[in-house]
Amino acid sequence: MRYSTDIVVIDLEATCPAEDEGDNTIERSSIIEIGAVRLDRRSLEIKDQFSELVRPEDHPIVPFITRITGISPEMVQDKEDFAAVGARFLQWYGPRNKAVIAAFGAYYDIPLLRKECARYGLDYRSHIAGGAFDLRAVATVWLAAHDHRTSGLNLESILAKMGIRDRFTSHRAVEDAKAAAAVLQMHHLGRVLD
Repeated sequence: MRYSTDIVVIDLEATCPAEDEGDNTIERSSIIEIGAVRLDRRSLEIKDQFSELVRPEDHPIVPFITRITGISPEMVQDKEDFAAVGARFLQWYGPRNKAVIAAFGAYYDIPLLRKECARYGLDYRSHIAGGAFDLRAVATVWLAAHDHRTSGLNLESILAKMGIRDRFTSHRAVEDAKAAAAVLQMHHLGRVLD
């Protein structure tokens, strides 16, 4: 197994209006945390990580988001907005074609990241090329190969089926990024790298 570039696995935590509980859309979401890990293209070892809270400007953190993520309004009140944190993330990510971005369920995190970058005038395309590598698809391949059901699963239940659930704390961005990276490691290596 060998990839042509490093893999940056990202996870975002977001807030939305209280009336959207359980149905938050990209258009009505604000990023409150960015977590990412950079995997070496050859070994799949984690070689760096990024983790920062973000003060949302559009939608305050509502109680149901705090229940899910553990992130309270007080935790972000003195943090910078996405303009600053997003710029640092893109700088950390590096120039275009030096890494491929990946996420578990890329259909939400990647469009949300693009939306926030566009809103704040950050040059997403100078750093991140094309689409994203969806680790949910990798998990589905692993589950099918190990005779597990592949429908209706989330990251937590997939980690349980892989026997590695206890290694991760869920719903904080960098921990979820590490857990998603573990799916790729399990698929290729049959184990999680420490």
